[in-house]
Amino acid sequence: MRAIYAPVIDVHWVTVKQLAQLEPTLVETIACMIGALLNEALDEAVNTMGVPEAAARSILYGHTQVALANGLRGDNPFSDACLIAMDYGRQNIIKEDWKKVFRDDELDKNLAAMLHLDKIER
Repeated sequence: MRAIYAPVIDVHWVTVKQLAQLEPTLVETIACMIGALLNEALDEAVNTMGVPEAAARSILYGHTQVALANGLRGDNPFSDACLIAMDYGRQNIIKEDWKKVFRDDELDKNLAAMLHLDKIER
């Protein structure tokens, strides 16, 4: 396994609280979790459903690249059928109150767990 890191080109000024919302909340709590979920879904397709691994990886990687471009950049609209599938996925995979991870009390719980502390005191 390899990791690819690019040099830092842009510098952004944020508050400490905003940085904590970016990392861990946006990056580790959400983006890394979704990456791991994609890997679990790939494993499910291959090992449970019997899809050939090369085919599953190929279609997942290609479509994930398009999905991220469409979802994050708005490069192209998703098709009507895709929007229906996305709604199905949201209803069956994502909890309705998922955005609570951005609340201060939830951030404190997350940081405490990450740092092996009983609690965060403000």
